[in-house]
Amino acid sequence: MRRGIRQRVSLRIGKTLLVDGPATVQVIEGMVNVMGAVFAEGSILKVRRFRRMPFYAEHSDAGLLIDGKNYQIIEGSTIPVSWIDCAEKTAGDEARLIAIVGGTDSGKTSLATFLVNYYLNFQGEVGIVDGDPGQNDLGIPGTVSAGVANKSLSDLCQVRPEVIEFIGLTAPETVAGELNESIAKIIDRLVKRGVRKIVLNTDGWVSPKGLKHKAELMNMIKPYFVVSLLGGEDSASFAKEINQNMKIIRVEAPLYVKKRSRAQRKLLRMLNYKRHFAKSRFVKMSVSEVRFVNHPFINGEPTFLSEKVGEGLEIVEAKLYMEKTYVKTRGVLEEPVFIEAGGRSIVLLGEGWERGLLVGLARGDAFLGVGVIESLTDKEITVRTPLSSRFDSIKLGEIKLDPVFNEKSFSWKPRSID
Repeated sequence: MRRGIRQRVSLRIGKTLLVDGPATVQVIEGMVNVMGAVFAEGSILKVRRFRRMPFYAEHSDAGLLIDGKNYQIIEGSTIPVSWIDCAEKTAGDEARLIAIVGGTDSGKTSLATFLVNYYLNFQGEVGIVDGDPGQNDLGIPGTVSAGVANKSLSDLCQVRPEVIEFIGLTAPETVAGELNESIAKIIDRLVKRGVRKIVLNTDGWVSPKGLKHKAELMNMIKPYFVVSLLGGEDSASFAKEINQNMKIIRVEAPLYVKKRSRAQRKLLRMLNYKRHFAKSRFVKMSVSEVRFVNHPFINGEPTFLSEKVGEGLEIVEAKLYMEKTYVKTRGVLEEPVFIEAGGRSIVLLGEGWERGLLVGLARGDAFLGVGVIESLTDKEITVRTPLSSRFDSIKLGEIKLDPVFNEKSFSWKPRSID
């Protein structure tokens, strides 16, 4: 049902209020259960745009004040019984790492939130790893990140990211190997820090190739339990790919998952960028002060093109990098141009092609955060970043952001999806 702004709702015991964001809900009487966490009178909870949050009157009637437009009341709890059984089976100290797999909009994030809240009944802190570079709840798009929860959550975004690995792309299928390695590295850092319980939330890429890469990740990180929201053929295919000794717990998807379109997901990423860069600064540094991890012209070897191959091009410079010939041409190219000529794979890039690229910023080998290149010359680079700490390494991503943080893919490296 649709209501006006600031509606008071009386919620009878045994019923659930489903609220679609953007909205704010205040508990003004009694208490409610949200994803396994109890929130009492005086609690104020925010529901993000394109999200849905359940408020369950589990033990008593409750009164809530809603600042929002879309909500409905349903009978019973939205938490499947299989989730409760799963939480009980996986709560023991021996189960240090729990991995969640499932498709897009299958309830993975809700399940992760529920498990974290359940484990906090027995642990002082629970680690959460967000392995989705496209819809990252903890950090910014183009990264995988992790943090530690030590109090009940209504939303995973309440966990502050403490560890970040920069991927530079939002589509997991284009960086599957690097993504798996980054997730493994983050988990290792949490383990070394002494976190005794870790929940991994993975991305929703579940095509046959996606399931194969998920299985490779599971075989790499060796979770004590894999909690699967996969169904039918996907479930069977995944089970065949992973180590047969691995313990899989099948759970059902919740009935009231909020579905999001591709356009809505892109808008969510834009809002995430905007929020992340709200308090940013411009850092100007000499090119000699920083190490570029993967810049084809700065890191490449000088090369030349034959007159026939270079005919019609006004070449500024040409470099050989990662077995590809990168050519910077005079003027602006809106998109990279990939050609095969003279037995070479050639990538044409215009002047100033780096402007707007999302980049990972590091000190030594530890990524600290992200930035956006404002300008880059032979002598100087200017980066916009919310970081206040010093960085000395820059890794180029393949996402471009305009001044109002609209996103577009800028894949300057030729890729084949294996």
